[in-house]
Amino acid sequence: MLSELAATDDCQALRLKWEDGQENMLSAKDLRRSAMDAWSRREVIDHGEIRVDDGLTITTLAEIGGYGVNVHFSDGHERAIYPFSYLRELAAQFDK
Repeated sequence: MLSELAATDDCQALRLKWEDGQENMLSAKDLRRSAMDAWSRREVIDHGEIRVDDGLTITTLAEIGGYGVNVHFSDGHERAIYPFSYLRELAAQFDK
């Protein structure tokens, strides 16, 4: 389970601290490219990938129940909900 969640000071990454002591950072770009909402999936179908601008930042974090977080991005995308279990998977994939 996640014990702490916050954007970095420059808002270009998400800092995660887990109850088991593990800490991870996920860039806003990696999070945005990994969004699983319908709008993002449509972009992958239409363009082959989720296109992300340089300088993308996290603008808002809203915890959803006790299971995940809704991340809003500076490109206007506000539909990305990341269950904590999915964040753990992304951390294993991107935070080397």
